[in-house]
Amino acid sequence: MRILISGVAGEIGFGLGRILRDWRLFDDLHGIDITKNHPGSLIFDTINIAPRADSSVYIKWLNDYLNFHKIDVFVPTSEAEILKISKCKNLLSPYCKILINNSCLIHKSLDKNETLKYLQNCGIEVPKHGLVGGPSRPSKYPVIVKPRRGQGSKGVSKVSNISEFLEIDKGYVWQEYLEPDEEEYTCAIYVPKASEPRVLLLKRVLIGGHTGRATVVENIEITNYVKKIISALDVWGLYNIQLRLTPCGPRIFEINPRISSTVVFRDKLGFKDFKWWILETLGISIPNYNGVAVGTRIYRGNAEYIVSPRTNEI
Repeated sequence: MRILISGVAGEIGFGLGRILRDWRLFDDLHGIDITKNHPGSLIFDTINIAPRADSSVYIKWLNDYLNFHKIDVFVPTSEAEILKISKCKNLLSPYCKILINNSCLIHKSLDKNETLKYLQNCGIEVPKHGLVGGPSRPSKYPVIVKPRRGQGSKGVSKVSNISEFLEIDKGYVWQEYLEPDEEEYTCAIYVPKASEPRVLLLKRVLIGGHTGRATVVENIEITNYVKKIISALDVWGLYNIQLRLTPCGPRIFEINPRISSTVVFRDKLGFKDFKWWILETLGISIPNYNGVAVGTRIYRGNAEYIVSPRTNEI
């Protein structure tokens, strides 16, 4: 079988390549990115340059690639691609399985204001929030301001007073600032097609906008809160919930309807959500999950890749 991963110059796409290379379910690993200056060729069997997701030729180029290379599974990794493909999935090869969430989940989650509004309407406690320039304004500061649609921590800022708030562009989302800072959690979710949801709670510390280190925890209050969100979303597949545990209880601030940057960590821990998603997409039963020991810690480090100019090898 052949699999295609997009965004292989990025941490997520490259990490998926590492998982797949060790797994050996696929005979041929294809990787694409909008640039060629990356170490993807050290992991993938075939590397190609793709147009940007916002290009008018992206869907046709992708469909031609899937058909020409007889790709069995395609995994888009960036939010821009996921959003574009969710709208045009019927234009892509019917023979290729695309690892992408339900379109309703994608559109609710990628709009940060819509995420909180939808969950609030489902009776779930969420932070106070609104659109900058909209009818509601913060009643107290500081608040977090972020792009309505965007990737991770890009464009996120802490606004301390109304003067700063009035300088923010319309259309941004503001959210109540959730405290304390040291109670932030990333919750990996995998909902199988025919069994109970699998949840991994990681209490994390951010470094450079990403999970720098984290500890596996058990917290019944957070687990019950997350299960309410899972029930409200009512879809199978893989996604990620980010929240803080406040004095008033857990409060979600974001959902990632995609594979997140801790995917390699999770796989090494035994929470193999990426593999489970592929297996169920292919109609293969997934193995049992026995949980991860509470207190297990993960740390993000660095890896260096040096390639010889003569042999193009490490």
